[in-house]
Amino acid sequence: MSDPKHPKAGDQSIDASDLALVDIMPDHISKLTKLRDGCGKAVGNVLGADPAARKRAGVNEVEVAELGEIWADCQRIDELLPAVEKLCELLHETRLVRGHEVAMKLGEMAHQIRRRAERMPNGTEILAPFSALLDYQFAPAQKAAATREKNRAEGNRSSAPPPPAG
Repeated sequence: MSDPKHPKAGDQSIDASDLALVDIMPDHISKLTKLRDGCGKAVGNVLGADPAARKRAGVNEVEVAELGEIWADCQRIDELLPAVEKLCELLHETRLVRGHEVAMKLGEMAHQIRRRAERMPNGTEILAPFSALLDYQFAPAQKAAATREKNRAEGNRSSAPPPPAG
């Protein structure tokens, strides 16, 4: 594992506390000017120019200093992004796997509860405390069965001969 200030892809600890992060609305993104290839060379050109040359060109030294700070933030973000993107991917995939594991455990438990309730004389007492679990687990199958029944009923109506015209 590397330093959280300078993480590598796959690190789980990332420290971006040195950046003043900005949150904007999605519709504002399309209004922002995008950087093009060669931007780094252009920034380097301005920052590396002789102060006398910048003065002759009318470039404000305060703005040059601000450009340097902003560009340093851009480079810092570029350093962090691969690790952040990989961490986001790992979190998403871990959530999917954990969700699968939860679903499997719930399924096993629901089937066990239902089997036990079917064999016991007081089956409803066994089922009652787990109604939310059973509804969650078996609702899709019940909905599918109801849909099949509805489609079967509609199919019977459409296959019946039409009433005589008269």
